[in-house]
Amino acid sequence: MAKAPVKKVADKKSDTPDYFKLPFEVHYSECVSVTQYEFKSDIETDIFADVKAVHMEQGRSWGALFSCDKNNGPELYCCLTDSHDEVEPTWLIFQEEDDIRFNYGCDYAVQIGGDEIKFVSLTDEQEDEDSEEYLNVNDMDYCCSYAFMAYEIGQSSPDYIILDAGDSRIKIDLEGYELDDEDNRIESRRIIEIDELDEERYEDYETRDLWETKADWVRSILEKDFPKDVNLRLALRTQ
Repeated sequence: MAKAPVKKVADKKSDTPDYFKLPFEVHYSECVSVTQYEFKSDIETDIFADVKAVHMEQGRSWGALFSCDKNNGPELYCCLTDSHDEVEPTWLIFQEEDDIRFNYGCDYAVQIGGDEIKFVSLTDEQEDEDSEEYLNVNDMDYCCSYAFMAYEIGQSSPDYIILDAGDSRIKIDLEGYELDDEDNRIESRRIIEIDELDEERYEDYETRDLWETKADWVRSILEKDFPKDVNLRLALRTQ
């Protein structure tokens, strides 16, 4: 007599997506501080020494959205535990914002000493109306391929994270609970048990401070616009 086929019981765990391998989004509704730099000069810049100044602006952004398309686990863990350093890491890509406003700006002189680049506050003499080099610093043209922009997310916490951003788009808070359409926590729906995660498994994520990000920007400008000056680097102590 043939045996009756055994009914297979569905493994609920196998049906649950591995959110630590899927793209996700991080949303900030409150203000996030923003810093921007852009090089300036009043002459044609053939070598980096032709760059005269760097203009810095600071402001605030509201409703900033970041995404992570290459999520290997540590990236999502970093965002869930809000463990960022000062600014967004390279794996967290800015997508959009509702509003951005800059309320402070100034110019720094760009100086080269040995193989180091420094951004230095203008002296009273340089800002004096009789200064020849920096008389028209406000009217200097912006130069180089692209500006620097960094969001200081280390000072803020995201409102929510969108898991499986390319498909089911489940909205959760930083404790892993699903949120409804009005951003209220659904107590019966804890998608990720944060306290049960193995920290050592997810500790290998990149974070960046503001100086590191500026240094990478300077390096990329040298490689793009001044390949003969790639030996230069941003000084550790700089504005």
